[in-house]
Amino acid sequence: MEELIDVLDEFGNKTGIVKKKSDIKRDGDFHRAISVIIFDEDNNVLLQKRSSSKKIFANLWSIFLKGHIQAGETPIDACIREINEEVGLIANPDNLKYLYTLYEEHIDNDYIERIFFDTFFLRMKFKFSDITIQEEELSDVKLIPIDEVFSLFDNNDPSLVPNYEDYKKITRILKNK
Repeated sequence: MEELIDVLDEFGNKTGIVKKKSDIKRDGDFHRAISVIIFDEDNNVLLQKRSSSKKIFANLWSIFLKGHIQAGETPIDACIREINEEVGLIANPDNLKYLYTLYEEHIDNDYIERIFFDTFFLRMKFKFSDITIQEEELSDVKLIPIDEVFSLFDNNDPSLVPNYEDYKKITRILKNK
């Protein structure tokens, strides 16, 4: 069954309207999603390579695990669900730390994405062998040290999803932690 999503106004407030995800994208409605940067206990970042079947940014690496917030769902609940669905890990909600909200817009021939991303930081204990990827969403994952992540950002690495505003924000935050 297709996900149902809360429609938002241009300020990120719920309108009381709920639509199918495909209808939201077709109509260009504002909606909300989550974005989580996941660290292991050794300060490595979990990078995820987007599946070749993804409509936008296919086959590119991302430091953020992302997913839509379903109608009536809290951002924390969406984080827990998406982390479990996409990489098979069970996150403790107490370890999720809200960082910021960032608006993104993507326009293609047959859809418009207008998303408010609630961005979270998560440090959790896991083994790489614990990860099970959801193949519809991801094709690969890897752990890399945070300094290598900063280097990828600094060099505008073409293998990364081009989230430059997000990278600037997250770099400022992480360098101060």
